[in-house]
Amino acid sequence: MKFEVYDDFISPTYQNILESLLSDYNTKWSYQPHMDYGELGAPQFLIGVLDNGNVGDQMLHFALLGLVSKIIDEQLPNCMNTRIRAILQTPLANPPKHYIPHTDDRGSEFWSAIYYVNDATGDTYLFDQKTDDVDNPIDWRWNYSDSVSPKKGRLIIFPSQNFHAGSSPKSDRRMLLNFNFAKR
Repeated sequence: MKFEVYDDFISPTYQNILESLLSDYNTKWSYQPHMDYGELGAPQFLIGVLDNGNVGDQMLHFALLGLVSKIIDEQLPNCMNTRIRAILQTPLANPPKHYIPHTDDRGSEFWSAIYYVNDATGDTYLFDQKTDDVDNPIDWRWNYSDSVSPKKGRLIIFPSQNFHAGSSPKSDRRMLLNFNFAKR
């Protein structure tokens, strides 16, 4: 399955509130030196908003309840939100075409959603697996089947077991919200 793409999923006012909140200098981002696979992968900044019922950032969690409710009501009925992460990426010197492909969960009853907080470069890619060497994902041969460009207010939804990866912005910053949902 390719990405389901929804432009202007929330109102312009709500879009601006979320962008202002995540851009505010008081917002506490944590630096993550390697986004995936232990010591491998590009750096990023992260806010753990929700993880299996544990709220990490209460203010941001409350600000996102309207977006989560809209996703469930309109796109993923009979699902519950299990994780929310805010992600901030900045340009890299000599970036790869995309980051290391990964899954959010391998189960067939799980969904991922990415909401783009701002207009940016740095597409998100969905991949077809080309080898069976799951113990060494860095050496896999990857063929991407779909890609989506970050656009403020855009939401994408796809099965969590599908391999996907972001890519480095060319300038400025790439901000997104990553959601995971499970069937009830």
